[in-house]
Amino acid sequence: MLQLSNDEIVKGIRSRNKAVFEAVFKQFAPSMYNIAFRYVKDEDDANDMVQDVFLNLWKGAENLDERAPINHYLARATVNTCLNRIKKEQRKEVYAKEQLLTAAPAETSHSMLEHKELEAQYRSALDKLPDQCRRVFEMSRLKGLSPAEIAAQLNISINTVYAHLTTALKKLRVVLINKE
Repeated sequence: MLQLSNDEIVKGIRSRNKAVFEAVFKQFAPSMYNIAFRYVKDEDDANDMVQDVFLNLWKGAENLDERAPINHYLARATVNTCLNRIKKEQRKEVYAKEQLLTAAPAETSHSMLEHKELEAQYRSALDKLPDQCRRVFEMSRLKGLSPAEIAAQLNISINTVYAHLTTALKKLRVVLINKE
């Protein structure tokens, strides 16, 4: 293994000398792994962290400070990488918990009762509509048909379809709003 001074290491990495980089990796990777493992407690994650540190060393070679010992730089970079990963995982966990809480809100028996009551009021109001008006409304809202499709199926004009929809919405709105 090459024994290089800090200046030689920095100059070699800055000039993208692969032999110097490999020598630095072989020399310092085991101790960086130990640092990473103390933080993340997982062999694969620790190896990933070390790889990230050395990848960033290679990418940012031109920014290396020749006054700072390379082992100190690598140790600090390893700790920072570990801390950043831990913070990222914590944010993911918090986000996942928030999603669980908001995605499936626990329905209380009271809210279920209100929902059933509202559904019954809606059905009752729908039943009170004139037959043709109710049929047009159901074809539009429940079956998802367009006004043109409804007009063709019922053999009525499109303006009649719009008139029935308007009437149905007005009557449903009045009944449901007055019930609340």
